[in-house]
Amino acid sequence: MGTFSGRRVLLVGTGGIGAAVALRLAAEGSRVFGTYRSDHDGAAALGARLPAGSWAGSARLDAADPASVDDVAGPGGSAGAALGGIDTLVVTTGHRHPLEILAKTDPAVIQDIVRTELVGPMLLVRAVLPEMVEAGFGRIVLVGSDSGKAGTLGDAASSSARAGLHGLARAVARETARTDVTINVVSPGPTDTGLLAGMLAADGLTGKVMAGTLRAVPKGRAARPEEVAAAIAHLASAEAGFTTGQVLSVSGGLTM
Repeated sequence: MGTFSGRRVLLVGTGGIGAAVALRLAAEGSRVFGTYRSDHDGAAALGARLPAGSWAGSARLDAADPASVDDVAGPGGSAGAALGGIDTLVVTTGHRHPLEILAKTDPAVIQDIVRTELVGPMLLVRAVLPEMVEAGFGRIVLVGSDSGKAGTLGDAASSSARAGLHGLARAVARETARTDVTINVVSPGPTDTGLLAGMLAADGLTGKVMAGTLRAVPKGRAARPEEVAAAIAHLASAEAGFTTGQVLSVSGGLTM
């Protein structure tokens, strides 16, 4: 029996870091329900990689749409129905966009980034909290970015949204501190995923900034998704009940 035996995990985002989280938690006994915004085939392929019986299914989710969140994560939603309830939420939402200085960024893009990376996680936390508080147990881990601590040149909207996750976690931690419900943030630095590869290969500011950020990591390399998943697994474990409202950087010392 693994550390997560019997646990019921709603995983928002099934690519890159999300896939590593699913593999880690399923290997230790949890059942996982995954969501995706557009990559249905990717979610299905991930489910096929997990141990038999550990994949509870998947659904499309627009995390910034309250109706979509309620349909999946709210009371009577598809995730809870498939899992028999939700006691663990891991959110890995991110917005793909080229880097650009704020003065040249389209206001519509700014709003879409903030809705995806801050409003979406907030709506998801709101959806699952009542069940967790009533049950007396829950673990919430929001995956952000160390841009929320240091800021990233050309990524003001995302850096602001990621910093907002810190305030969200601390506020909700105060609301739930008398229960065994915790909420924490894991903030990776550059991580070896398809997203990073695409940004490094991009022209203009995006490629230059990401290459410079990677060079600045004291460890001298990008994180492996499994290393980020290990930090998430710790914060999602039952043993981490005295850790809440915290932000853990998994960045090779980038923001130490």
